[in-house]
Amino acid sequence: MEVIGTLAGGVAHDLNNILSGLVSYPELLLLEIPEDSSLRNPILTIQKSGEKAVAIVQDLLTLARRGVAVKEVVNFNHIISEYLKSPEHERLMSFHPEVHVETGLEKDLLNILGSSVHLSKTVMNLVSNAAEAMPDGREILISTENRYIDRPIRGYDHL
Repeated sequence: MEVIGTLAGGVAHDLNNILSGLVSYPELLLLEIPEDSSLRNPILTIQKSGEKAVAIVQDLLTLARRGVAVKEVVNFNHIISEYLKSPEHERLMSFHPEVHVETGLEKDLLNILGSSVHLSKTVMNLVSNAAEAMPDGREILISTENRYIDRPIRGYDHL
């Protein structure tokens, strides 16, 4: 297991060097092109893809450090909204045109402590699994709300 961690760490550092241009150059290009340029959205997509790749590399580094995940204060509504605007979601929906995603996101949702990378992947996997489970198409509802938990939760209870 230690060898795998060392390998993952080495690969992650090498990929970080390669990805630095994918993340930084789009930002420089955006400063140079007009706001109404048709190139703006593709450049933003390249930048976001680079940032996602960097996040995956961070996962490799987490593996190399034996599972010490990076936790930060995140807004889950923002994670959901960003996923629904992502090229990954658009691609998934192109394979399932009869499936529609609706949201009911609480306006004043409290922030949580977690890994935005892992939470984003979780949302992606849940939506993907739901879409694949409905070959004839239906609606996927993603909703959030504040819940206060003041007692232990038994497995599989509805929150």
